Amino acid sequence: MKTYFGTDGVRGIPEKDLSKELVHKICKAVEDQLSPSSVAVIGDTRSTRRMIFQWIAEGFSSKTAVVDYGVLPSGSMAYILNEKNHDLGFIISASHNPSEYNGIKIIDKSGSKLSDESEALLEERINNVELDLSQEAKVESSSEGMDLYLQNLLSCAEGIDSTKFNLSIDCANGAVTDSAKKLLDTLSINYEIFNIDSDGLNINKECGATNPLSLKKSMTNGYIGLTFDGDADRLIMVDEEGSIANGDVMIALLAKYLNQIEKLNASTVVTTVMANVGLQKSLDAMNISSVVTPVGDKYVAEAMEEHKASLGGEQSGHIILSDYLPVGDGLLTGIFMLKAISFFGLKLSELRKELITEYPQKLINFHLSETLEASKLDMLIQEMKEIEEANISEGRIFVRASGTEPLLRVLIEASTNEEIEQVLHLIEETTTKYLNIK
Repeated sequence: MKTYFGTDGVRGIPEKDLSKELVHKICKAVEDQLSPSSVAVIGDTRSTRRMIFQWIAEGFSSKTAVVDYGVLPSGSMAYILNEKNHDLGFIISASHNPSEYNGIKIIDKSGSKLSDESEALLEERINNVELDLSQEAKVESSSEGMDLYLQNLLSCAEGIDSTKFNLSIDCANGAVTDSAKKLLDTLSINYEIFNIDSDGLNINKECGATNPLSLKKSMTNGYIGLTFDGDADRLIMVDEEGSIANGDVMIALLAKYLNQIEKLNASTVVTTVMANVGLQKSLDAMNISSVVTPVGDKYVAEAMEEHKASLGGEQSGHIILSDYLPVGDGLLTGIFMLKAISFFGLKLSELRKELITEYPQKLINFHLSETLEASKLDMLIQEMKEIEEANISEGRIFVRASGTEPLLRVLIEASTNEEIEQVLHLIEETTTKYLNIK
């Protein structure tokens, strides 16, 4: 079991569990194992970004050039690596997590996240590395990343009828603000925009993809909402009638669109264990195969490569369009959603009603005061299975530990909200029996 790497890189609270020493060790281990001559670095708007960049520069030796491309959406890294020929990318971000967290995602030369095997090898080195900080990396800076990112996005935008759209954009006080404005201005799409004034501490705060109700309350009636998280690798939408369109809804529409234009490779879509049963039924109705992975867009990406799929994603809004980018990017997803809506000539609200009937779901997060013991988690899952069999006629109870925060997540899915409400007290009682809850 990995100690430092979760489902999306290394995360923690800077100067606590994400310490300067740990960042130094990560960089030394990366240099010893992967021998990069140059590393591109981007980040989001958190107040600790500059500090962590300095730690990264200290951690690499003078054999490595570290190039700071500034604040950019994480999806831009693949374009930067490809076109500027860097060996690795470091993304300083904790994505959708609160501002007190930060982290490091390591991206390989192809633009993909490191495999579990590579991360496990790095952890072995981190635990045994001997630090020598006598020579820091050669530090450079570049402002070219934004232009590279926008050029690549615009190359995918053909087919958008800009006259059809009025958009409401929630930037989560994060990395997407400047690029979203420039992209939409270039496409001549009318928009209103919210949460663009970052102070380093308000990223994701009561806004963004983890709180789409914030945009729903603020947006103009009849507009389509696009709401991003801190590093803009995920997107959640709000349709013209004010209904939330999560990753499952977007995958259903994108699957139909790509299938229609013969771009849905292998007629297969990759989803995760958190996907709504309504998505599976939608794909079945379109005669589209599905592959299910554990939670984490890196696992989606790996399965997409294995099965030669061109579309995959998560309910949380990570959508991967692998013919265009090997990782999720909120703006790229938004472009393809606008292309799909333009193609079918209907409103998003109409398309979702036609394509998918979502089962009611409730996600409960239990904060943990200590790491879960595997044996306790296994027993808890077994008891949840018994509760499911006794109380839910069609649906499930799914339990997992978060890979990015000290949380236990319990997903309840059923054909009616009444069934969900009936089991809530049983789930809380069972969970508190097994876990040391804060």
